[in-house]
Amino acid sequence: MSILKSVLEEELERNLRNQKSYEEILLKLPKGSIYISNRNGKEYMYRKNRLGNKIINEYICSLSNVEKANEERQKSEEYIRVNNNIRIAKNEEKKLRKALKAYED
Repeated sequence: MSILKSVLEEELERNLRNQKSYEEILLKLPKGSIYISNRNGKEYMYRKNRLGNKIINEYICSLSNVEKANEERQKSEEYIRVNNNIRIAKNEEKKLRKALKAYED
């Protein structure tokens, strides 16, 4: 077995472990995008997500509750970051599998 092939296999295993851990993190984070609505001069934070064909608007908090609003924004940003990492890892997985296939022939 060539050294390069073993390195590619190890990298593929590492990539798959990372994807699994990212997906576990995503399950703990709330899904959807955050938006702010003005009603009667007050601002409220909502989370919008899709459930099948329906769009669900979930009330989170009033923006006067700064601590809760910041916490929810951080969770939303974390969800986006982890989701992007999964996408990148899946693209890397495709490239690694393609490179490994070249060594198997």
